Amino acid sequence: MMTTFLLTSLVLAQTDFPTPNNTEKKTDVPLMSAPDAARGLQVPPGVSVTVFAAEPDVQNPIAVNWDRKGRLWVAENYTYAERPTRFDLKLRDRIIVLEDTNQDGVADQRKVFTDQLQMLTSVEVGKGGVWAMCPPQLLFIPDANEDCVPDGPPIVVLDGFTVAESNYHNFANGLRFGPDGWLYGRCGHSCPGNIGLPGTPPEQRYPIYGGIWRYHPKRKTVEVLVQGTTNPWGHDWDQHGELFFINTVNGHLWHCMPGAHFKESFGVSRNPGVFERMDTIADHYHFDVKGGWQASRDGKANDLGGGHAHIGMMIYQANQWPAYYRNKLYTLNMHGRRTNVEKLERSGSGYVGKHEPDLFLAKDPWFRGMELTTGPDGNIYLVDWSDTGECHEQSGVHRTSGRIFKLSYGKPSSQMQFKRPWCMNHSTPLAQLWQDYQDEKVTEEQLLQLLTNPDEHLRAWAIRLLADTWPLDRLSGPLPGVSYPAKDHVLQAMIELAKTDQSSLVHLTLATTMQRMPIAARSKLASALFTHEEYASDAFLPYLVWYGLMAVGDQQPETLAELLPQCQWPQTVRWMIRKLTTQIEQKPEAFSAAIKATLQLQMKLKQEVLNGIAEGLQGYVKLPKPTCWDQFISLPEIANDPRLISLNAVFGTGLSIAQIEALVRDKKKDHGARVAAWNSLVAAKPMSLRSIGETLLGEREMCVVAARGLAGFDDPKIAQAILNRYRLVSANERGKLLDVLCSRTTFAKILLQNIGSAPNQVPVSDLSAAQARQIASFHDKDLQQLLMAKWGTLQESTAARQQQIAELKSKLTKKVLAEANLSNGKALFVKNCAACHKMYGEGGAIGPDITGSQRDNMDYLLGNIIDPSSEVPAQYLNTIVEMTDGRQLGGIVVRESPQVVVLQLPNEQVTLNRQDIQAMKRSNKSFMPEDLLQPLRFEEVVDLIGYLMNKDPLKVPK
Repeated sequence: MMTTFLLTSLVLAQTDFPTPNNTEKKTDVPLMSAPDAARGLQVPPGVSVTVFAAEPDVQNPIAVNWDRKGRLWVAENYTYAERPTRFDLKLRDRIIVLEDTNQDGVADQRKVFTDQLQMLTSVEVGKGGVWAMCPPQLLFIPDANEDCVPDGPPIVVLDGFTVAESNYHNFANGLRFGPDGWLYGRCGHSCPGNIGLPGTPPEQRYPIYGGIWRYHPKRKTVEVLVQGTTNPWGHDWDQHGELFFINTVNGHLWHCMPGAHFKESFGVSRNPGVFERMDTIADHYHFDVKGGWQASRDGKANDLGGGHAHIGMMIYQANQWPAYYRNKLYTLNMHGRRTNVEKLERSGSGYVGKHEPDLFLAKDPWFRGMELTTGPDGNIYLVDWSDTGECHEQSGVHRTSGRIFKLSYGKPSSQMQFKRPWCMNHSTPLAQLWQDYQDEKVTEEQLLQLLTNPDEHLRAWAIRLLADTWPLDRLSGPLPGVSYPAKDHVLQAMIELAKTDQSSLVHLTLATTMQRMPIAARSKLASALFTHEEYASDAFLPYLVWYGLMAVGDQQPETLAELLPQCQWPQTVRWMIRKLTTQIEQKPEAFSAAIKATLQLQMKLKQEVLNGIAEGLQGYVKLPKPTCWDQFISLPEIANDPRLISLNAVFGTGLSIAQIEALVRDKKKDHGARVAAWNSLVAAKPMSLRSIGETLLGEREMCVVAARGLAGFDDPKIAQAILNRYRLVSANERGKLLDVLCSRTTFAKILLQNIGSAPNQVPVSDLSAAQARQIASFHDKDLQQLLMAKWGTLQESTAARQQQIAELKSKLTKKVLAEANLSNGKALFVKNCAACHKMYGEGGAIGPDITGSQRDNMDYLLGNIIDPSSEVPAQYLNTIVEMTDGRQLGGIVVRESPQVVVLQLPNEQVTLNRQDIQAMKRSNKSFMPEDLLQPLRFEEVVDLIGYLMNKDPLKVPK
């Protein structure tokens, strides 16, 4: 894939520009003219709207940027296509330049800079030429004299920005120079990159799984600043140089804090030390997370904001518009066809985004805002892709339309009112610092002096620039062979600043530099920051300091243990001890030292130590007892915690087997204590395990955990005993019993022999497609025949699936779906889908939240249900885990370490010790099964599809 795109990006034939073709299918929605669309744009009093440019002068505008001469550079993308084409490489993309030479508000001069690009997502101008993001490459096209004519062919500056085979959304975009002279960009999680200069070996590249990266044009260095979020598609700097960015779906607003690991809409961090990730800084969502995004669409609920999808971002800092509009963040809301407004306020060490009234509501149903930007005249320009598709394009692409609207306030001015941060006027000390730094006029001594400046923002920027040349760690530590500059005097100055400075923003900035520092300096800086107990509940500092300490835990765990008692922040304490717990086999002395050091901590911190140990020891069976363990567990704050039963069993202390057996049998004891005791017995495997487990199967509350423990016995009588208790547990728990029965060939045979054969046995429809595929993965001929006879056939051919989609689509007419029982449809969703997918705020978070997906599009819906493996991110591929006791489990690997593997099964999450794993095989299939609808009657399919396509959650009975 990469080789193909490399060639098409640079060696395109110099032929006439291919005529763009339209594949748009929604012909029932007419395209408004650009003037009519402008008149239909609702704006505040005093604002006028004009058409700056429209088709055919501009088409498919995906991104824009201004140059220092006031010209607008536009990236036109024609190659993006619908599934399954993905990218139409018979077409080309181009960069055009628009200019309003007579300053009448309309572009009157248009030049084509280049039309020899493909997969173009962004354009930026400066530093001697033009920068074009064409994944998997970042290109530089020289134009030293700024005449809008390339001085030479494109140069590949960076590569490794993957365009996934299984997903062609979320890829790299968003080039924009920052005030520090670096070129910043964005990347989504579904097309993760491994970026570096061309020719860089894989082990020296920087992985990125969603987030923000930057490149220094002169030093020719690249680094990843933050990891996470789903699909960043907009960023800008405020008047203080703080970088904020917009995430397209779900949590929409983020503060770019270098070294941060942000939440995604799904998935887990690739760094095993990131136990928890940071959340959006917005105190709100623009859609109803409980009732569904449809309820806030098309202006139905302005107080929410119109929908969950956001594109483009601007922080308005010009003077043309009144003070009310300045220094606020504006982003385009796709589903609401409007501009959301965020007021950025300080909160703790960082910021919070508060929802202000929405602006610029568009009536045009084709309006698809891609960007909004402040022009050189101080007015606002809106970029409209102009199409009918939303998010994942399903209705084709309309390539011959596109608009740029100008929103003006007051009288036009012939003077340039606003300049971008990287070329702004020297109007403030901070702007002067940025310019002097780019011009290499700032000395280290001057930056050190700024550390005592009364302005906290100048102090923060002095810290950033002092650390600017230190390399930023990758996902799992520093680059091999890369040494940190010593600069002991700079490090000492920062450590002293952490102790004495009164600004939480300065402390936050210091924390963001930790991953640039040598390991020894990190612990000293952390120790200085820990002294500020007022940050114990801060939303940002406990995370960032821990992210900086992860490498200390990897390379110097004994130092982390020494640091632990100095920490007064509960979350960070928990993560520190959890890290040391995961290394208990390799570094037992560090863990013991940490336990000893925590004996004098406050009560709430001792609880966090226990929490971290319990989390870190999941999946462990036997370990030597640490020094001071008896002292620790005798502390009154934790002595009665039921988790000590299983923890003591791991360390071979505490209750004897006989005492544990007695506790498990005693129905009057705490349920949590009984479960912990049973799990300890399962790990110890005493002779009494089977008889006790078979007894527990008869208890409603203990049945499922008993079945899991009995799965280690390869005996069909065990399977029959579990089946006999199937009706004992609640409907929500039955799927977990089926997971157990699908883990062995002997169990699966008993299940299939009995399924649907009697009223009190398992109905055929209870066996999910995921469980059926798990049985099929045994490749046992007798099981295959039983499965086909009792459950049905598993489709393998893509052609057969496409035929199935077509046949089902022809039957699911509007008339048929109008008769759907939505209540039953919801029940089917809960049973078959909710373990992984969330909708209307209910369900799991393993797969994507489908509340905001294109569920009203039948092609999209059936395609994803019947053929989900046609487009699937790597994190959703099914993994088959073969256990040493003969069981076989299939699911998504949620997290793994040298000691344990956390596997998501269809109905629950299990932690497996690697010693019990014989082999792990990654499938090319999605964890979501293709045959989800196979066991359902047609009436049930109608109910499920009707529920999924329903846009009004109020129609569904609770």
